[in-house]
Amino acid sequence: MKVEVPYLVFEVNGKEYMIDAHFSRKLERIERVSTLIRPIDRTLSKTAEAPLPILLQKNEIEGFLKNLFVEVYERSGEKLNKRLAHMRKWNILRLIGIPTGFSRHVEKDEQLAKENREAMLSLAILRKILGVKTPTELDKIKIVPKEYLYYRIELKNREIFNEKGEKDGIYTQLLEIDGGFRHALLSMI
Repeated sequence: MKVEVPYLVFEVNGKEYMIDAHFSRKLERIERVSTLIRPIDRTLSKTAEAPLPILLQKNEIEGFLKNLFVEVYERSGEKLNKRLAHMRKWNILRLIGIPTGFSRHVEKDEQLAKENREAMLSLAILRKILGVKTPTELDKIKIVPKEYLYYRIELKNREIFNEKGEKDGIYTQLLEIDGGFRHALLSMI
């Protein structure tokens, strides 16, 4: 099944990018939204026969991206603090000889490390696109919405391909790991 995904083109600091204007509102983890921001692709169509609904309007883009940055900035610190607290507690219990279940702690640490990496990657993407390091700098930038373009994707054998027949790694990964994306996509079928 083929789906036409609306992308909102925006300009920030003299550079143009585009963000998925449908699935960016459907993901279950906010850290994953930044993966739906891409450099502009002028080969995409400006029209669509049966596009997905636009859930991110032009007048919302500036607030949406600035709020996203603030949320991801805060979560990246929280994830790291959670992981460090878990490691400290586990090491103290281990040092005083209290058995706590080694594999359980390793699994929890791996999960916390994965969440921390995801938050830090998201923050790095947003810092590069917005050109800011901290939320206090957000007042200095202006995000200008431009137009909508449509990206055609197709689901084949649990993988997502674009209209050129190339596998889209971002959407395929989201299909695997994000329940909100998976539900939104599969409900279209």
